[in-house]
This record gives sequence, C-alpha cells and structure tokens, in this order.
Amino acid sequence: MSNNNLNMNEFDKQFAQWQSAYKDATPSVDTDALIKETKKARFKLKAKGAFDLVLGLAVSVWCLTLVLFEPLTMYQLLLFSVLTPIPCAFGTWGYWVRQKQWRTQALDVQSMLSFKQTQLKQQLHYWKVSLYGCAILWCGLLALAIFNVLKFNAYALWGTQLLINSIVVFIVFRRYKKLAADLPSALAKIDDLK
Repeated sequence: MSNNNLNMNEFDKQFAQWQSAYKDATPSVDTDALIKETKKARFKLKAKGAFDLVLGLAVSVWCLTLVLFEPLTMYQLLLFSVLTPIPCAFGTWGYWVRQKQWRTQALDVQSMLSFKQTQLKQQLHYWKVSLYGCAILWCGLLALAIFNVLKFNAYALWGTQLLINSIVVFIVFRRYKKLAADLPSALAKIDDLK
C-alpha cells in the first residue's frame, strides 16, 4: 500500500510538472479582447460590404444616366454601355465576399483565430481583384481618352480623369502590396497563438 501511495505521489508530481510546462509553453490569449476584436471586424466587414454595394450601384446608375440622357457619339455610347454593369457587378461581388466573411462562426478561441487568418487571406484576395479591376477600367478609360483627345481635342477633361483614376489605381496598388508584405508575419503571429 505504501508503495502504491509512493507511485501516486510521483505521478502527481510528474503531472504537475507536465501541467506547468504546458502552461509555460502555451501563449496567453486574452479571449475578451479577441471576442471584441472579432465583433469589431465583423461590423467593419458589414459596413464595407454595404459601402461597396451602394457605391457600385451609384456608379452604374451614373453610367446608365449618361447612356440614356446624354448626347454621346456611337463609340462613347458603346463604351458606357459596356462599362455600366461592371461597377454594380464589382460592388455585388465585394458585398458577397464580405458577407461570407462575417457569417463565419467563431465560437471558441481556435475558431476566432482561424476566422482572423481567413479574414487576412480574403482581404489580400479582395485587394488583388480590386487592383486588376481598377487596372482594366483605367485601360478602358485610357482608350476612351485617346479617342476623345484625337477626335475632339478634349485634353483637359480627359487628362484630369486619367490623373484622378491613376491616383486611385496607385492607392489600390500600394494597399495590395502592403497587405501582401504584412500577411506572412500576421499569419505567423496567429499561428504562434494556436
């Protein structure tokens, strides 16, 4: 019986050492702060998704107004007719992507950390697609600008539009590059917490 008690005491000491080593090796996670951050991130995703959708619809309505009520040349009419659904489709896509993100369930710490990882990856993907979309629209605007400058000598108007849209493309490019550079370290931090 005393030999059995001795084995149990050694087992208890060994168990306590393992438990202590596990606690030391496991990083501390402030779950309340993580829950608040997750809720805040979900609210931001909802707001950004709604903003994308409304902005896309507004630009499409503006293009449609030009097509229906402005005297345009045949080339301009064709270009604006082609461009009209693109902002609406892009806004809908942005809303859909963000809706998928905020509907992700996050019930425990591991799920919340996985949610954060997924959010970071999808954010990078969103900005990559945005960059491609902005670049394609800028190229279409450049073609229209070249045509209008050569045909109607409208340098100031089309030069200003190209400059403004070039700034937009540059901002989207810088945002994408920054997110791409920051992603590995952000994912590594989350992996350390898991």
